[in-house]
Amino acid sequence: MQGISSHGTVISRQPAATPGVFTPIGELGDITMPGLSRNEFETTSHNQDIDSYVLGVLRREAVVFPVFFNKNDGTQNAETGLQKAIIDNSVDGYMIEQPDGQVWIFSGGVQAMTQAAPVDGVQTANVTIRPTGAFILNGVVVGGL
Repeated sequence: MQGISSHGTVISRQPAATPGVFTPIGELGDITMPGLSRNEFETTSHNQDIDSYVLGVLRREAVVFPVFFNKNDGTQNAETGLQKAIIDNSVDGYMIEQPDGQVWIFSGGVQAMTQAAPVDGVQTANVTIRPTGAFILNGVVVGGL
């Protein structure tokens, strides 16, 4: 098998106020995808001669990415974009589409958005999206009791 280039991965946002409309977030840099993990709990008892464990609930890490920030970009600004989402503390829909066809769809909030203005370089903002609740991975619903 050959590796697949991740160039062309798109993150789109669906504001809670506009259900059904996902708009790609402009000017994305390198994306850290929402890793999956489970906490471990040791269940070894005194009458066992080897350790044993159970795994806890499925957890997702935050989605983290930089954008080449431009306040005139409606997907980033304080009127309609990511800045508005963090100001309003809104839980919106997000979709990540990867070149190999993998698709994540989830609800989440903008947990952090930190801008940088270097002396010699472009304006950027680092964005952190915290997923919450059930999500869809490649058409499979995960979670949601």
